[in-house]
Amino acid sequence: MNDFDPEDLERITARAEEMLARVEELRSEIDMAVGRGEAADGQVRVTVGPSGRLTEVELAPRAMRMDSRRLAEAMLRAAQEAQDDVARKVEAVMAGTLGVGLPDENFSDLLESYETSMEEHLRAIEDRQRDGR
Repeated sequence: MNDFDPEDLERITARAEEMLARVEELRSEIDMAVGRGEAADGQVRVTVGPSGRLTEVELAPRAMRMDSRRLAEAMLRAAQEAQDDVARKVEAVMAGTLGVGLPDENFSDLLESYETSMEEHLRAIEDRQRDGR
């Protein structure tokens, strides 16, 4: 006896596909996130990507007059400000899309694990549909 209603399968499949589409949308928005920070009255500017990795460092000509210690501190401060900026943006995207804040785990790993799991579930559902179960 089969307790599984085909309508349930269709509903589950549709929901899984919807969730996968939302995850792809989320990933795309996060991949475009950019954080910016500056220090030393704008003489040092830093840009980071969604992971916090530096993508650009700009030094105004006057920044070159700073001693090495002050310049290093300004660069560090600008980088930290940029990382905080992108983290806020990523969290805002997630809160708007999923209704949750930034998870403690590495988000890329979490997202990849979720996508793999969803793809496996979709394949299993498709296999069951094909086999008539």
